[in-house]
Amino acid sequence: MIVLLPLLLACSFASPTTPNIAELNELLDSLRETHAPDSRIELWDVQVHAAQGTLQVRGNLSSQKTFDAVQQALEKQFPEVVNQLVLLPEKETGTIVNALVNNSVIHLRREPSSTKELVTQALLGTPVRILKTERGKSLIQVPDGYIGWVNTAEVQRINQQELTAYKESEKVIYTVQAGRSYSDPNVESLPVSDLVIGNIVCKVSQQDGFTQVLYPDGRRGWVESRELVSADAIFHQTTVQDSLVQTALKFHGIPYLWGGTSSKNIDCSGLICNVYFMNGMLLPRDANMQAMIGRELTTDFVSDALEPGDLLFFGRKASAEAEEKVTHVAMYIGGGEYIHSAGYRERVSINSMDSTQPNFIESYPAMFVKAVRIVGEPYEGFQPTAKNAFYNEIIRSGE
Repeated sequence: MIVLLPLLLACSFASPTTPNIAELNELLDSLRETHAPDSRIELWDVQVHAAQGTLQVRGNLSSQKTFDAVQQALEKQFPEVVNQLVLLPEKETGTIVNALVNNSVIHLRREPSSTKELVTQALLGTPVRILKTERGKSLIQVPDGYIGWVNTAEVQRINQQELTAYKESEKVIYTVQAGRSYSDPNVESLPVSDLVIGNIVCKVSQQDGFTQVLYPDGRRGWVESRELVSADAIFHQTTVQDSLVQTALKFHGIPYLWGGTSSKNIDCSGLICNVYFMNGMLLPRDANMQAMIGRELTTDFVSDALEPGDLLFFGRKASAEAEEKVTHVAMYIGGGEYIHSAGYRERVSINSMDSTQPNFIESYPAMFVKAVRIVGEPYEGFQPTAKNAFYNEIIRSGE
């Protein structure tokens, strides 16, 4: 009996914490579903720990609103729990932007490893938010809200003074599918880097048909002036149908890549995001997100009433047995045709909605979910690029 007494006492003290852990986890699950249901755009890294008879909640969150909600719920329902949650980034700069993308294209991955899933990409000059850095990798958030791990060397951290200088600098945007900047105003000189559509750099000077540009890390290069356009022409332009089509055609033939959002490699929704970004509009990143915005036009696979720039969604229609599921998006370009980045074709291609045409895809009518119009519709779930919180930090008042 004497030998068993310590064990019995330990069990008597330990057993009450078991239901507390279950109840605490239930509360946290409920908070995650309410405040951070989409891990693509909000970090929820929360765990419960039991140590020496004390319950602790540890981890990281990326949203102030979610952080406050969790804190208030814990104080109200579990005041005895030690709250060790950290709101990222730990060292705030006073602005949502604390870094700029420093390569033509960088890969955001699900986990801090180059072998893990590619979730999206970001382009040179894009304003981003570094949430945390560890062992040569940084967890960042990009303007469309997506979160992922990148190589730390690919983003240039900036302080408030540097951000202000970047904001006030004259910026230009690259408009060609692919190209280079050079060490001298001569295409035969040493390349400084490659460039893709949507890259943002600061303008320094002009000479002999070339523009000298400045990179976030201080590098300088010369780009053919005809390949650049003033950032003002992108950030503040009115989105029009013909321009959307012209931009989309620049991506024709580019290889498909799951998670790709650049003119090097691109997926279906990445293509749509790029086309609209180059026309002054920032859309949600993924096809199922894009399907939730704009005005629904039709659920039939027909070109009647469609206009260039309208989005076509594919997947599975809602039924009594299952919810609607969107897995693919294309953009209507007129004449009964649409452009899209399709995995099965492995490249951006143009196809027809007319069954008599050679570029008609037989399986698509059965997969068609709906057509949606963005141009001219109220800004709900999407916005002009200049109104985005990230881009607003780098667009000068004159742009």
